[in-house]
Amino acid sequence: MKQILVFAAYFHPHVGGYEKIVYELSRRLVQKGYEVDIVTCNTERTLACEELDGLHVYRLPCWNALNSLYPIPKPSPTSFRILRSLLRQNYDIVHTHTRFFVTAFLGFLFAKFKRIPLVHTEHGARHSIVPNKLIDFISRAYDHTLGALVVKSARRNIGVSQAACWFLKHLGTAHVQVIYNGIDTNIFKREKTNYRQKLGISNEALVITFVGRLIYAKGVQDLISAFSKIKDTAPELKLLIVGDGPYRADLENLAQQTDCASDILFLGQKSQDEVIDVLSVTDIFVNPSYSEGLGISSLEAASIGLPIIATDVGGTSEIITTHETGILVKAGDVGQLAEELCRLGANIELRKKLGENARRLAEQKFNWDKIVQEYIELYTGLAEK
Repeated sequence: MKQILVFAAYFHPHVGGYEKIVYELSRRLVQKGYEVDIVTCNTERTLACEELDGLHVYRLPCWNALNSLYPIPKPSPTSFRILRSLLRQNYDIVHTHTRFFVTAFLGFLFAKFKRIPLVHTEHGARHSIVPNKLIDFISRAYDHTLGALVVKSARRNIGVSQAACWFLKHLGTAHVQVIYNGIDTNIFKREKTNYRQKLGISNEALVITFVGRLIYAKGVQDLISAFSKIKDTAPELKLLIVGDGPYRADLENLAQQTDCASDILFLGQKSQDEVIDVLSVTDIFVNPSYSEGLGISSLEAASIGLPIIATDVGGTSEIITTHETGILVKAGDVGQLAEELCRLGANIELRKKLGENARRLAEQKFNWDKIVQEYIELYTGLAEK
């Protein structure tokens, strides 16, 4: 059994944790001798077909709905041509990612038509977080209809955390196991860098960093508010916000309304090497998200050896244990976040201890070699039935 067809709503060159995990898993399977084809949405209006690191990538024309948060494949000649050519192939497994994307439903239909096993990986641990009540209602309705159909039809459902497994059971399936997201600790490690000087930040400044997509559900607005509350607790504080997205303008406006706007730096989207540079000059990493399956940015920060403050949502508590590998706070509680930032900022020994423990956990629990082997055993077992 060697051929896997993956359906994922986002993929390279779109940037985010979801597509990073799909890419890393897929390319490692290729290294193990598998042939992996990926069907995704052409969110960036790039090549419809491409070979990337041994992967065959097929991008369907799409609408970027909900302020570019939700890609919907278009019924077009290109889409029909791609899907028709894939139907001629003899795949052993169809693998879908995240139930609420239309691509997961397409994968379900493909597996059903071809009568081959469907594997589904769930990257979320709750219904989507959106501020619009109508969209929230539609999202939940989709989860419990078409989304539930996907997970109930899968021969095996994978949760990227125990929390994601619980959510899969909430949607009505019993065929669930956890396989964590991975991190390459050989790449994500602290480097010597002059990035502070490049940003004009002194060596004495306490640097707080967020890395991720700038959308409402990531809770960066809470981090900005908390940062403004603690601006006088240290001689010099800097907040680095790495990433881009549809909520960036709102966040920049919020930052301008504080009296510490000059200390809040929006760095935009960065390459992996640049992210490592930023994390290497960071003192405290913060993930204030309202929802996570298993936060990739938190895994990256842990691998660098940073003390982490994160909201206790989804699978975050499977990475962070308070006062052991980081500090958990309640989602949306700006006061508690400010309090923990102040406390951790004043305690360099605690920061060192949490960072060392986080690095050790990343090496032991979230190793890509172990994770890929778990997927291979799963695929092999399904193929033999």
